[in-house]
Amino acid sequence: MKFIYIFFTALFAVSNFLLAQEDTEELIVTSAFITGDASSINNPIHIVGYTEVSERGISNLGESIDSLLGVSNQDFGASVGQPIIRGMAGNRVKVLNNGLVVRDVAYMGADHPIEIDLYAIEQIEIVKGPSSILYSNGAIGGIVNVVDKTIAKEDIIETSINVGFESQSVNDGDNFNINLSGNVSGFNIFLSHLDKNLDNFDIPDHAIIHEEEEGHEGEEEKTFLSNSDSKLAASRAGISRTGDWGYYGISFINSDQLNGVPFHGEEHGEEEGGEHKEERIFATTNSSVINIEGEQLLDGPINGITYFVRETDSVLTEQHAEEEGHEEGHEEHEEEGPTTFTNNAEEVQLIFDITNETGEQKVVFNHADQESSVIGSEAFMQPTDSTETTIGYYLDTSLNEIDLDFGIRFDEINRKGSIKPATGNAVAHDLDFDGLSYSASFGTSLTDNVSVVLGLSAVERAPSPTELFMNGKHLVIQRYEIGSVALETEESQNIDLQFNFDFDGFEISALFFKNDIDNYIYLLDTATKKEKVLIANHSQRDAEFEGYELSIGSSFDLYQGELSVSLGTDSVEGKFTDGTFIPRITPSRFIYSFEYAQDDLLIDVSYTDVDSQSDVASGESVTNGFELLDLSVSKSFDLYGEEDLTLGIFGTNLLDEIARNHNSYVKNEVPLAGRSIGLRFNLSL
Repeated sequence: MKFIYIFFTALFAVSNFLLAQEDTEELIVTSAFITGDASSINNPIHIVGYTEVSERGISNLGESIDSLLGVSNQDFGASVGQPIIRGMAGNRVKVLNNGLVVRDVAYMGADHPIEIDLYAIEQIEIVKGPSSILYSNGAIGGIVNVVDKTIAKEDIIETSINVGFESQSVNDGDNFNINLSGNVSGFNIFLSHLDKNLDNFDIPDHAIIHEEEEGHEGEEEKTFLSNSDSKLAASRAGISRTGDWGYYGISFINSDQLNGVPFHGEEHGEEEGGEHKEERIFATTNSSVINIEGEQLLDGPINGITYFVRETDSVLTEQHAEEEGHEEGHEEHEEEGPTTFTNNAEEVQLIFDITNETGEQKVVFNHADQESSVIGSEAFMQPTDSTETTIGYYLDTSLNEIDLDFGIRFDEINRKGSIKPATGNAVAHDLDFDGLSYSASFGTSLTDNVSVVLGLSAVERAPSPTELFMNGKHLVIQRYEIGSVALETEESQNIDLQFNFDFDGFEISALFFKNDIDNYIYLLDTATKKEKVLIANHSQRDAEFEGYELSIGSSFDLYQGELSVSLGTDSVEGKFTDGTFIPRITPSRFIYSFEYAQDDLLIDVSYTDVDSQSDVASGESVTNGFELLDLSVSKSFDLYGEEDLTLGIFGTNLLDEIARNHNSYVKNEVPLAGRSIGLRFNLSL
């Protein structure tokens, strides 16, 4: 890939001199492929700003967007949270950073953190449903795009320094972040650093439940969750140059994280003689990312070319360490070495803007190479190589009174890997998957107060490397997981129907969706155990997802401020075509929100009522419902003629509820955190 860097660097150097200078219209960019204000886009897009993400403290990506309708969190303790959209998780939901897929090791384990620094972001964009094919292949559930300003697309006018601090009682933790941006000799500079240090988090009494087994029976009385601590240091540096011809830039991102693994399924609770032995299990993660991106504006049939080059090196090492104070000489774990997960990826993307009088049109080319491996004492997947090549087309236009968004993409995917049987040599496989996906949405106004959007799509998703080549004991999910090279491409037929009403200040939205998925891939538990855990096979069956998202809200003048009130509810049901339930489906919820704003004072109260989940698959247990009450209060102060200092206090799970995410593989052993009170401040200079 080095020749690519040299090529683009040369292109940057000569671009200012070869292209004519033209005045361009300032545009609001809200996603990777679509230009314009989000209100003009038919697709179901949520845009969440940094202020909204940070007002109740920042933990992980999944938890940060968990309050949005249709979005939930698959957690593995406070440090790890992977987003779920409309009941779909894993490889059906893609996490992007500035329009490109985050290719870290998170996809290889539910206990692996997504390597994104949420303290250096500008906004988070969530595209729900299969219309997300415009951004990534195989994203049947949707995409989450985290946007930052490390590479500035417009010149920075004034130098600024932003300092933030946050403290939380539930984990005796603190976060410190600092961002600097400015312009030096015509080059835009952005620097940021984050230090996060969180201890084990508190939990309500009797929140931990162990399956009945030797050494553990029933509830465990603990006030905190062992091995739930986390430390993170993340740094970013970006430089860019802009002009009438476009922009170009390069950025470097590095993060180092250490987090305890709060549950690992080990059967090592007793030593010889019956003496209980605590064990420290933790993971260290290192990620480095190099980004090159830019846009070259042209005069002709092609209005401009946007290009991205990204190289990612991601390594996670999981290992055991004995707690201090325990007697030496116990050899059982000393023989277990660390397990290292690696994912190295290189990706190139070109977007050609061919917008004309017909409408906004773009053609996208994307190519990615990815090498993954799991090496060590828990090496349950042999090294794999994946190559993905995509060409896509997008159109946004108007047909009489109907707004049309249309996207189509062709994916050519190759997966190379091997499966090593219990005896004998590994068997190599070279597999090709071709997929054609499309999405179309039609929006129109029925009256001055009523609008409707209809979405139709067909999406194909190739099996992931883990679904194909996994073959070993996966302690995190307490299964001996076996992949299958016979898996076929998933094919999803989808329909979305949304109505929007605006009556006398009340805004009402009602959305209904249904996805019919042929060859749905899932883990099928067997009745057989191997190495003390259930054998689970990656299998396929036809499945159906359907559900709704309803919301109503309004604003009222109150004293000298404004009170905004909203009520939302969402629900999804996932079944196989024989009527049995799909595992780990999100339960229904009601979300009540009250926000009061008065000048520089903001008070936000939310109450979430999560139903119990009794629609369970074979082998699953029912998950009780729970209520969460959260509060945040912030006030801004003028120091230099602007609102430069913001002080805030926040509280989460104020009722100290025992709460479990039904989506989690470890819902009983790793409950949600208990009551927390936090403080935060943000200073801009």
